[in-house]
Amino acid sequence: MTKVTDYALRTRLPALWAGLRAFACDVGNGFLSTSRVLVTLVGCLTLLGSAAVMSHAPWRDRLLTEAPAVLAQLLLPAPAMAEAPADGIAASTPAAIEDPQLRHVTQYLARRYRVADEAVRTLVAAAFEAGRERQLDPLLILAVMAIESSMNPFAESSMGAQGLMQVMTRVHADKFEPHGGDHAALDPIANIKVGSAILQDVVRRGGSVERGLQLYVGAGHLPDDGGYAARVLAERARIALAASGRVDAALSAALRESARPAEARNAPELAKPAGAAGTGVPTPPAAVNAGTGSERAA
Repeated sequence: MTKVTDYALRTRLPALWAGLRAFACDVGNGFLSTSRVLVTLVGCLTLLGSAAVMSHAPWRDRLLTEAPAVLAQLLLPAPAMAEAPADGIAASTPAAIEDPQLRHVTQYLARRYRVADEAVRTLVAAAFEAGRERQLDPLLILAVMAIESSMNPFAESSMGAQGLMQVMTRVHADKFEPHGGDHAALDPIANIKVGSAILQDVVRRGGSVERGLQLYVGAGHLPDDGGYAARVLAERARIALAASGRVDAALSAALRESARPAEARNAPELAKPAGAAGTGVPTPPAAVNAGTGSERAA
């Protein structure tokens, strides 16, 4: 009887094993097929969602603005973020990232001057910090930066004005000493701090923003500043419009301004005084001899 049972088991085991293998293969193939369908479905939904986001301007702007900061938070270890320098980098903090005003201003300036959002966010935060320190309108600081250098921290004029706010480094070398010396003129944060200090001083001495801007550009003893103050204040108004959330309206206004004839926007360029801090509207050589530059050697 035992021999019969053993024989039956030996004859049935191969068939049972073959059945189990077939069942396992069927399950595996079914799992793979289901996975392919799910991956395809997720891919299609992702493409549709991306197309919907990119076709909607407000969603697209928010995604392009916030994605780098979110990725940085996810990829950087917590200690490294905690040890990041706080000098003028307020844009890296969650509060600055979530501030709608800073976010809208960043969007406007980045799109207007074709500079990366992340870089502009840092400059905007530094301008707001300098404005708080100097009790100066931060939007005015940003407008001067925009007109003077088009938000280019490495800009340099033929007269030696350098950086975002086009500071005459050789005239204001003492102001850069706390920041490491003359070479700090091309450091964006140092340039904003020094330029804001000069702007605060000329506005105080001039008695008004318009007069202060004339002094800033070195046109203190001229009949007019060639439209420099008007251009700065117009840009400040567009930045304020963007800060209120109307970024597209501000960009449209800037586009209309750019489309105006050049002679209607800018005065003829002349030689700039050695003491001027900016490059906005140059001053004729006669003004240099008359001492115009001394107005700016604050």
